[in-house]
Amino acid sequence: MKRTAMFGAGSMMIAATLAAVPGVAHSQDPEAKVLLVSEEFTGTEVGDDNFASLNACLTAATELVGADAFDSCSDQATGPVPASGKQPGYLQLTDAARYDTGGVVYNKALPSKHGIEVTFSQYQYGGSAADGIAFFLVDGDTDLTETGAFGGSLGYAQFEANGHVNDGVDGGYLGLGLDAWGNFSGDTEGRGDGCGQDEQAPAHLRIETNRAPDNVALRGPGQGHEGYCLLATTATDEKIGTYPNGDIYGTDFPASLRAETLADAKRTVKLKVVPDGDQAAITVDIDFQNGDGWTRVLEAEVPDALPETFKFGLSSSTGGSTDVHLIRHLRVEAFK
Repeated sequence: MKRTAMFGAGSMMIAATLAAVPGVAHSQDPEAKVLLVSEEFTGTEVGDDNFASLNACLTAATELVGADAFDSCSDQATGPVPASGKQPGYLQLTDAARYDTGGVVYNKALPSKHGIEVTFSQYQYGGSAADGIAFFLVDGDTDLTETGAFGGSLGYAQFEANGHVNDGVDGGYLGLGLDAWGNFSGDTEGRGDGCGQDEQAPAHLRIETNRAPDNVALRGPGQGHEGYCLLATTATDEKIGTYPNGDIYGTDFPASLRAETLADAKRTVKLKVVPDGDQAAITVDIDFQNGDGWTRVLEAEVPDALPETFKFGLSSSTGGSTDVHLIRHLRVEAFK
């Protein structure tokens, strides 16, 4: 995993950080951007027809239409979900039911010549911390109609376990995992198949029963059941506890991704992807709403050039453990 950049004394530094790479995101004028997509998800409908629901719903909506529509969440109300029909609302990816999935995809190609910046607010709370939320980018030539595998793959990467084999997202370029449960960083359940020796997760995260809770990770390009290699993770090699037949590892991270209640759960995420020759430079910042503003949590490089156009999606899942997963205030901008 030579392209990984992680922070702190307990981290495994596997690649140089972007600070050592001249002429990338730091040279961009942060004001020189054009807005491509803006959706608050607080009302009763989604106005942009390029969005498609994959079992996601709007908490402010009042009508039930079907699993593939942005309709009411009144039939997805397990756990401490927001009040149905109340504005301002949220995009609800999952309630706190077990073995649930939800996602949205944006099936319109958007320009990426000079790079992009994506911001959104995410809320994970109210259950037992599983699994997490992913934001992903795919090549703009892809007909993006579904996410990748769920479970620990968070709707981006592939999955193979317990007799189930599921492909990763079609045309995958980059997957950002906001991983409360802690499997997205692991090359387990088939994740990372086909990756080279220098593109694998650390050895302790290649053991099926190990995990790194409350962690942010990036996975790179993939197709079908090949690739989606781990690029960067906040997981460290410090064992902080045990889990049935395995270990729990720490994360080099200033605060939690989740909370016990909705009132405390807001975290705003900023992802920048900027061309860097035949690669792309990535930064991830999070505002934990603790008064400290933006905190840089990850830097990495994608081994493939940023495609000329891209599409995107958001996804989430629960398993035997759960959380409520919500989204608000999505903005996608392109650098000029």
